[in-house]
Amino acid sequence: MKDINLVKKKYNEGGHALGTYVTLSPTAVELAALAGFDFVRMDPYHNACSPEMLSNFFRAAYANGVTPWARVRNDPWEIMTCLDLGAQAITVPNIGTVAAARAAVNAMHYPPMGDREMSRPMRLRGLTASQYLEWSQTQLLLSCQIEGAEGLENYKDIVKVKGVDCIQTGRNDISQALGVPGENLHPKVLEAEKRIVSAALDAGKQVSLVHSLNADGLERAARWMEQGVRIMTIDSDYMVLLESYKGAVKKLRPS
Repeated sequence: MKDINLVKKKYNEGGHALGTYVTLSPTAVELAALAGFDFVRMDPYHNACSPEMLSNFFRAAYANGVTPWARVRNDPWEIMTCLDLGAQAITVPNIGTVAAARAAVNAMHYPPMGDREMSRPMRLRGLTASQYLEWSQTQLLLSCQIEGAEGLENYKDIVKVKGVDCIQTGRNDISQALGVPGENLHPKVLEAEKRIVSAALDAGKQVSLVHSLNADGLERAARWMEQGVRIMTIDSDYMVLLESYKGAVKKLRPS
């Protein structure tokens, strides 16, 4: 089958999928692939990103054998547009209710599971309609991110929604909801994340978490992977670059 979703392939075979956020340019996608990552996640939810930019990121991902993943708001048009441009995985942030999760499923999938309008990425125009529908059923991934006050109240039901493949958390927004803004490793935040992850795994969902590219972050990521989390996102291109530059400046100009 053309354009296998490497993330789904990895976890279906009992392995782990590793990725990173990319924001700077398609070159960052190439570097992520060279490093050995399985997916790259674009974030038009928080970063200005035109359809042309997204399309170039997606092309770079396909050209380098990694899965293109995008985080977009829970809007049928935005989800459809990203899928039509070539995204194989979609994250919908700040899911706080079962209804919101079901809306994401509807936007992600064609009937009978959803109500997405019929179209497809240009790279898949060579498939017949039945081939493409089979591809979309097996190769697309929907992840719902639980991170706000509503989500913390309703996560036990959200993780059970049919059509949601994966659950993510958002420690920064969880910290705000719990009254410790910015303290994303606060014990209250980590305990809330643990409850969400446990509920998701119990419901048979995959889980994707984000950790920093430093000793502490990698240790936390490794512990979660031992506990059943099969999709791990390691930092973002701009943060890795920023922290590396800061470390160099501090070392060479400590005063």
